[in-house]
Amino acid sequence: MRSDQPLISRVAADVLTGYYRRKRMTQEELAVNADIPLTSLQKKLKARAPITATDLVMLSRAIGVDPAKVMAEIVEEAEAEEARMSAAIPSISEHREKKTPATMTDEELEGVPSAANTDPEMGYDEPESP
Repeated sequence: MRSDQPLISRVAADVLTGYYRRKRMTQEELAVNADIPLTSLQKKLKARAPITATDLVMLSRAIGVDPAKVMAEIVEEAEAEEARMSAAIPSISEHREKKTPATMTDEELEGVPSAANTDPEMGYDEPESP
């Protein structure tokens, strides 16, 4: 999916593409049945041009599917995609500045494992190095 179109247009392109392919239609047949120029249809189905409400109705009818059913599927898919996208966005708390040893209290420092002196195989601190 291309990102230069709104999410709803990109999802609409995917949903409509799935419908016409399941009906075993060619793009040429779909363009003729929907009375849309083939090049315009191809741009819309590749999410390079927006799919308007009029396009949605015309294409749905040309495919032989209820436009309301197609729209419901588009909305459902768009919401699912938005949820996936927002889950991938890290929260601001992950970007907050981490404390450095110079700004930590003694109690906080005691809770930090010392990688330089701890031997993971032994499970305890090694003696101080000379």
